[in-house]
Amino acid sequence: MWRGVDTNDLKRVWTHTLQGVPAEALQAGIVALCDVPHPPTLPEFLELCRATRRQAAASSPPRLPQPDRADPAKVEACLARMREILAPLANRRPSPQWAFEMLLRGCAKNGAPLTYETKRISIDAVLSPAGRAYLDDAPAEKRAQYRAVFDAAFQLRGGVLPSRVPGEDDEEPHEATV
Repeated sequence: MWRGVDTNDLKRVWTHTLQGVPAEALQAGIVALCDVPHPPTLPEFLELCRATRRQAAASSPPRLPQPDRADPAKVEACLARMREILAPLANRRPSPQWAFEMLLRGCAKNGAPLTYETKRISIDAVLSPAGRAYLDDAPAEKRAQYRAVFDAAFQLRGGVLPSRVPGEDDEEPHEATV
């Protein structure tokens, strides 16, 4: 098979082709040569390199390295920062004020336009029993503005307040037609 082949040309082609093959794959191919009864061609040798690596990869799945333990001082610093950020929220009572303010502004705090879903949720909050109670208890200077927001939301919903009677909003069963 190899008689009459220019060995320098053969070495040049093999060297050029094997340049991109990782050293581990070449080692695996060399080890696999023990089971080959004849000198392989270049494509056969490349397949030996690939096949051995595939078998090795299949037999031992990759494992993530064990993570390093976090530095206790850094953990405590992060927790302290989180507590600091969350502290102002601890004494807050839930309120629909955000919805009144957002609809009054007509945009998000960063100036972005309100999405359909944001408007829908805000209107739900304003028209809810909590929203109506908040409107009744609002400071006098804000009550007129909030009343305008409430009235606009009420008109958008067709002049009907959302019901909270269980089962009232259930859909009627539809008859199947064939």
